[in-house]
Amino acid sequence: MKLIRRQKIWLAVVILVNLALWLIPSDIVEQIARDRHTMLGRYSRQHFTWIIGVAVVSLISFYVDWSTGERYKRRWFQVMATLLFLIPVLGAIDFAVRGPEAGHYVHDALAYHRPVNAEFEITFEDKPEALRTYPEAPPGYGSVNCTGRTDKRGFRNQTDLTEYDIVVLGDSFAEGSKVSDEHAWTVRLAEKSGLTVYNLGMSGYDPLHYLASLQRYGLALKPRYVLCMLYEGNDFRSAKSDRKRKSPSVSKRLKRYLKQSPIVSTADDFLIRTFGPINCAGPVKGIEILDWLPLAIPAGPEAKYYAFAPKQLRDLYQSKEDFSRDRHWLNPRRLLADMDKLCRQAGRRLIVVYAPTKTHVTLPIVTDRLPAESVRAFTAISYKKDLPEPTTFLASLLQRIDAKESVVGDWCQRESIPFIRLAKALRNAATDGTQVYYTYDQHWTPQGHEVVAEAIHEFLADMVPTDELTAAGH
Repeated sequence: MKLIRRQKIWLAVVILVNLALWLIPSDIVEQIARDRHTMLGRYSRQHFTWIIGVAVVSLISFYVDWSTGERYKRRWFQVMATLLFLIPVLGAIDFAVRGPEAGHYVHDALAYHRPVNAEFEITFEDKPEALRTYPEAPPGYGSVNCTGRTDKRGFRNQTDLTEYDIVVLGDSFAEGSKVSDEHAWTVRLAEKSGLTVYNLGMSGYDPLHYLASLQRYGLALKPRYVLCMLYEGNDFRSAKSDRKRKSPSVSKRLKRYLKQSPIVSTADDFLIRTFGPINCAGPVKGIEILDWLPLAIPAGPEAKYYAFAPKQLRDLYQSKEDFSRDRHWLNPRRLLADMDKLCRQAGRRLIVVYAPTKTHVTLPIVTDRLPAESVRAFTAISYKKDLPEPTTFLASLLQRIDAKESVVGDWCQRESIPFIRLAKALRNAATDGTQVYYTYDQHWTPQGHEVVAEAIHEFLADMVPTDELTAAGH
């Protein structure tokens, strides 16, 4: 059998592409810093998926192109016929095995929610998601049994009233991710204050959804106060990002559909279980820039540990002046203004609660233990902009740590919107040895929720006379 020139060139290209994918490793330090899975101890999950995908296509290509004449045509027909059969069959199987709650959400409006009147119970393990992690990864918070239920609207509430004193807007920090119903700060606030609290928090929400949920559900509950929890980690989004959320593209919808696919999930789990453990403890070049993490607070044998991703440091490095002009702030600022206007028109009071990132809370506690060079190198992982020399960078970072919170707080003051800062309360508790965030997850522990509930309760008690609070709580 004599191959033609085109076939020889194509097969050579296929071989070179496969070799390149196998020979060029991923940035394993970045994967560890972001707690991402690695395959064979050398490739990111995305890289390894490309290796497998290209290998499969290459085998098919060899099967077809290692032939000539009628055999070549017959093999092309076999491949196309197989694909035309498999694709719709796999699609039908995927659709058939999906449960009604495959995505855990009901997307019937912009203010989406969870399935109504549902109960759940999960066990959360506070440990690195990936097997390849910090060389001496300390233990996390431990195992947490999380139970909860949703109400008739699909939100996480234990009461069913026609009116509430407080309505809460927010994302997973408001909803109570990784804790049971009784530990969520919204529930603890109700118990401390005697006020009735309705929680409209939902994992994945951002200010665009906060406004939508206020319009669709919140104002109808006739609250005296609307607490909007603004999470520093990902609530600052541009108007362009919001437009995509309102009208997601076909590719975005397809990506979400595939993410919920039982077949894709099973294949992904198989890759992780099979190839993740291999060489997960092997040496890693450059791992020394992670030696200062996770942060130990307080120092000593009773320390609690806090890990975070490079992005949180980069976000905090932005100056107050730059952030005040940033479109990622101007857009949520407009949405907050819309919420405030709706509340005032309805005779309600909007209160903004600023939820800081784990890095914002913990970094100032350990300033005397921060190695400038490693902190800078960690921050620079996958960052395209230049950073100053280590000492200057670290000094600027610590100086700017409260910049975003200050910008939001100053704006709220100008607009006569009460503003609750949580960083100080959480920082004080962490300094005293209370683990307020999980070690390997970004969310608050049950103790963190308790600190938040107490801080908000104290703010409300100071803002509103005690007799008014008592009257509001009936």
